[in-house]
Amino acid sequence: MSQLNRRTFIKNSALAAALAGLSAQTYAQSAGANGDLRVAVVGFRSRGQEHLKELSKIKGVRIVALCDVDSTVVAKGLKQFPGAKGYSDIRKMLEDKDIDAVSIASPNHQHSIQGIWSLQAGKHLYVEKPLSHNIFEGQQLVAASKHFDKQIVQAGTQSRSGAGIMAAVKAVHAGEYGKVKLARAICYKRRKSIGIAKKSEIPSEIDYDLWNGPADIQESIRGHESDKVNEAANNGPVHYDWHWFWNYGGGDLCNQAIHEIDIARWFLGTHEVAPEVVSVGGRFGYTDCAETPNTFVSIHNYAAAPLITEVYGLPVGKMNGPSNKFGQFKESNSGEKTAKSPEIGIIVECENATLVVPDYNSCQVYDKDGKFVKTYGKTVEAVDLTGGASGHHANWIEGIRKGSSANIHAPVRECHLSTALVHSANISYRVGAKKSAGEIKEAIKASSGLSEAFGRMAEHLGRNGVNLDEAKATLGAPLTQDTKTELFTGANAEAANRDLVAKRTGRKGFEIPTTF
Repeated sequence: MSQLNRRTFIKNSALAAALAGLSAQTYAQSAGANGDLRVAVVGFRSRGQEHLKELSKIKGVRIVALCDVDSTVVAKGLKQFPGAKGYSDIRKMLEDKDIDAVSIASPNHQHSIQGIWSLQAGKHLYVEKPLSHNIFEGQQLVAASKHFDKQIVQAGTQSRSGAGIMAAVKAVHAGEYGKVKLARAICYKRRKSIGIAKKSEIPSEIDYDLWNGPADIQESIRGHESDKVNEAANNGPVHYDWHWFWNYGGGDLCNQAIHEIDIARWFLGTHEVAPEVVSVGGRFGYTDCAETPNTFVSIHNYAAAPLITEVYGLPVGKMNGPSNKFGQFKESNSGEKTAKSPEIGIIVECENATLVVPDYNSCQVYDKDGKFVKTYGKTVEAVDLTGGASGHHANWIEGIRKGSSANIHAPVRECHLSTALVHSANISYRVGAKKSAGEIKEAIKASSGLSEAFGRMAEHLGRNGVNLDEAKATLGAPLTQDTKTELFTGANAEAANRDLVAKRTGRKGFEIPTTF
C-alpha cells in the first residue's frame, strides 16, 4: 500500500501543479474528450450507488474511476462501468490526471481526509454528510476549500436542492409567517439490535488498514448470531454497523438526523454553531455491543430560537399515537392529503403558522389553528438531462461548468456547521452522567422545549417497556461554545475539548492536513 504523506502527495501530483493557474471554468472546458467532465466515485457499495445513478443521468458527465477498499465491490462496479479504472486506495486514484472531479460516499470517518486530499489533488469535490467525524477535521476541510477556492465543492445534504423546501425557507426568511419561535428536527427511524459483542473476521477482500483510514484500528466486533436480519443483509462492522461505534460514527444523529438538523438550522437562518447545547439519551430496549444512543433528544439554544432534535430507534408501531403528536394539523377543505406529524422531518413553529417538512423536497404550511394553508413543492424533481441544476449532483456539475460556487446549494461550511451541531450534542451526551427521570426533569425544567421533548421521549420508551426510573438515561453536560472558534468554554470545557471526544488528528499515514 502506498503510504504517501501530504507533502509527498502534493509534490508528486502533476495535476495539482497543472491546475495552479487555471480557473475551474477553464479546467472544466479543457477536460476530457469533447469537454466531458470526468468523475470518480469513492465508496459505492451503498450510498455511492446513488451517486453513480445521478451522475449517469447528467449529459456530458463520464464515470472514469471507481474506488472502494472492497475488491469485490470494485469488480462489480467495473462491470457496471467497463470503461472506468478501479482503485482501492484513493491516494493512488487521485494521482490520475484524467479525473476532474471526485464524489465521495465512503464511511463518515473518511469524509474529511478524503475531501481534503481531493482538493489538494486539484479535483472538484462532492462529499457526503456528515462532513466530518469531529469538529476539528471539519474545520480543516472548510479551510482547505477556502484555500483551493477554484475547485467547486458541494456537500451531500441533498435537501438543500429540494425545490419546495428552498421556497419555504425563502418565505420564512422574508418574514411571511412572522418570527421563528422553534425549529424541531425529528428522526423516528427503527434500528434493531446488532447483538452481543463477538469477534468477527474481516473479509479478505477488504483492505482493513485503508478502511480505517484516520481512525484507530479496532478489533472487529459484532453480535451477528443474535441478529439474523442484519446477518442476511451482510451489514457487519465495515458495511453499516460502524455507525453505532464512536470510533467511526455518531449514531443516527450523524446518520439520518443530520439531514433534519441541517434543514432546521437553514430555516433559522443562522450561520454559526449554537452558543449552548445540552442533550439527554441512552441505548434502551435491548442489550448489544453498540455504543451510540438509540434514543436521544437535544436542544441547541440559539439567540433567536432553539433547535430541538428528537431521535428514536425503537419500533415504529409503538411510536405512533401520543408520543408522535407535535400538532393537530388538518387537511385542506378539498380533502387533499397533507403531512401531519412526520416520523422523519422538520417542524418549524412561527408566530403565525407552523411549517412541516415531511420529505426531502416539500413543505406544508398550517395556520395557528392547525388548518392547512398551502404546499411548497410536491415531488422531488428529476435531474435535467440537458445539464440543468434541478438535482443536487447536477447543481454541483453546473457550478463546475460555470467555474463558480455562487449558486452551489450546499456550501461546505454550511454542512460543517450542521455537522458541528451533531457533534456538540453527542459530546454533551458523552461527558454527561446517568440520572433518574426525576433528576433529569428537575435539571431541565427551565427549558420548556427540552422538557417537552424529554416527556415525549419518556412516553415513547414507556410504550416499549422501558422505565426511566430503572433504566436511567444519560443527562448530557450543559455546554457553551464559542461561536467563532467553535471551541467549548465554561465549566465542562476541559472534558468536552479533550482529544478523545472532540479532536482526532489521525493515525500515522492518515494525519488530517492542517496547512495548505
